[in-house]
Amino acid sequence: MTFLPALKSLYAVNGFVAVLLYLPQIMKAWSDRNHALSLSPLTFGGWCIGSLITALYASLLVHDHIFTAVSLGNALGSGALFLIVLASRIASRRESSPC
Repeated sequence: MTFLPALKSLYAVNGFVAVLLYLPQIMKAWSDRNHALSLSPLTFGGWCIGSLITALYASLLVHDHIFTAVSLGNALGSGALFLIVLASRIASRRESSPC
């Protein structure tokens, strides 16, 4: 199976590109609170937890450093979006609540 090393390299590149694709969404959510309010904290929180479980699986059972790194990158990206969305919702509630 001579294509397996190439497939592993392709997987690594694809995984790291996918992680980088979080950046435009993070920057948009960070700079535009209304945009952040339209995002689902349940979705990003779920993806973050799923990615952390996947990272543990990749590290402890599969022993694959690339798989682990990609999973941790996804956890960081989705976790960052989860925190931004949560902070935006808390700030929005504070601004709209009567004092």
